[in-house]
Amino acid sequence: MTAIQVGIVSTNAIMRAGLQKMISDSGSRIEVAGIFESFADVDRFAQTRSVRALIADETMQTANLIKELKRLVEVHPGLAIILILQRPTASLSQRLMTVGVRALLHKDDDLEHTLNHTILTAVSGSATVSQHFSRFFDSDQSSPAGINQRDLDILQLLTEGLEPKEIAASLGVKYHVVNRAINKLLQTYEVQSVVQLGQMAHQIVKVRKKLE
Repeated sequence: MTAIQVGIVSTNAIMRAGLQKMISDSGSRIEVAGIFESFADVDRFAQTRSVRALIADETMQTANLIKELKRLVEVHPGLAIILILQRPTASLSQRLMTVGVRALLHKDDDLEHTLNHTILTAVSGSATVSQHFSRFFDSDQSSPAGINQRDLDILQLLTEGLEPKEIAASLGVKYHVVNRAINKLLQTYEVQSVVQLGQMAHQIVKVRKKLE
């Protein structure tokens, strides 16, 4: 039986090596065809080689992430994209699935036992969502008037200590989008600084966890 050819893309050498080892040690019919540091490298490789799946991690989250993934799916329609992220948010998760990403996994998942099954599922045409992400598709939390899901995602990442530029990269949006959202959040929650906003956000998260 012909092996399923997959690619791995990450700017983190340790992550690339770890993913390659998981696949190689699994003894399954999955084979790493190439390891890359950018989506451009993947694009060039896939033009001449048959790659069925692409595994990417959170280091590939750039302001153009959605645009780059959408192009990959359009140019290589048979390519099943699997993303492994560390800071999932509702708006990003939903956008990723909308552009054609087949699987969303969390960095804390038991990847040694789930990665290969996820690859097989993605290649078959089915979608897989880690439990860390599934809550974003199953729940509909209310929010203040004028505050959308992306604003809440930015609020969430502020509680994790990320700077605006880091948030922009994490969500795959431009810096000015994050800056505008932060200004809106400051006005909505009537606080004077990003520090106060972060402190207030921590309290919101604590309350929500108690209610869950």
